[in-house]
Amino acid sequence: MFNTNAVTVVIPTCNRKDRLLSLLGNLDRSNYPVSAVIIVDSGEDRLLPADYASFRHWPILYLLSEKSVCIQRNIGIRRAETPWVFLCDDDVEVPPDYLQQLIAHATAREEAGAISGIFLQKEGDEWQGSYPVKTSGLLIWKFVFRLGFWGDIQCGDNLITKRIRKYYRSKGNHIARSGLPVLADFSGASFIAPVYTLGAALVRRDWLLQSPFDEVLDRYGIGDNFGVCLGFPGNGIHILNKAFVYHHKTPVNRLQRPLQYFRRALALDYFIQTIPALGHCKRSWLLWSLTGNLLGFLMAGDGIMIKPAFRSLLLIALGRNPYYSAAKKQQRTVEPLLHGVST
Repeated sequence: MFNTNAVTVVIPTCNRKDRLLSLLGNLDRSNYPVSAVIIVDSGEDRLLPADYASFRHWPILYLLSEKSVCIQRNIGIRRAETPWVFLCDDDVEVPPDYLQQLIAHATAREEAGAISGIFLQKEGDEWQGSYPVKTSGLLIWKFVFRLGFWGDIQCGDNLITKRIRKYYRSKGNHIARSGLPVLADFSGASFIAPVYTLGAALVRRDWLLQSPFDEVLDRYGIGDNFGVCLGFPGNGIHILNKAFVYHHKTPVNRLQRPLQYFRRALALDYFIQTIPALGHCKRSWLLWSLTGNLLGFLMAGDGIMIKPAFRSLLLIALGRNPYYSAAKKQQRTVEPLLHGVST
């Protein structure tokens, strides 16, 4: 009998052999059995059959690809044969009960086609899954510049902040007119967000085929989850507050913070121009928000961020976004155009 809750794991990887083997060990200890694991490798430090011979609970399909995490994920999704795909970054740590919790939620909530636990990242000595707004000044700044945030509002109330809090409460988790996500409600056993990382997410395969990863983006896939999530037919991503996955942010094959910011801003402008679900968003509002970020970096004396913030603002204002240019020219990826764009 066909298992409607069967899961295939899809892992894109590039030169992170140790972390990948650690992840396979996590999956081997999972309380919920997976049907298959598809690894799509674009690196030079590749796995040998002997490296994964000890993992016998499921078949491993090991594929090679050019360097593009979006292309790699799409290859894996197309090769999957199960109703569900567990998208998994190669540098996450997955607890044994994680996948079981996601499947339980999918079974209980028929409308849930994309489900994740809280994606934790190490900040200092603590694992953190949200970034609360803790001061009145920061809340007002984010409201004025229509900036996104990723955490609940914890600042004290005064006449201004009370009205701002009421505004965000009425909007719920949403996409601001600038295109930036505003996730301020993390309450309940689970909550729904319009976008969320898909680095450890269970998604219906037919949803991913309907809304694939955009292969125009750079090989690191900066901003890729945004475009995929907004193409899903459901009401958003279901996030479980009691399921946790740990993102180790391996430095190998990872862009530094300035380049991440630069390319994420360009990707967001590209999505505003191309995704119907962002019809309420305007480039003018995005430019306003990016101006707020630039002013924030200037006031904080964050020297390494000033140049990429200004450069992205300028390119978008002049209509010279290389992502959009690549899409219009029907280039497979944006990489050739990015070579001429520095921060």
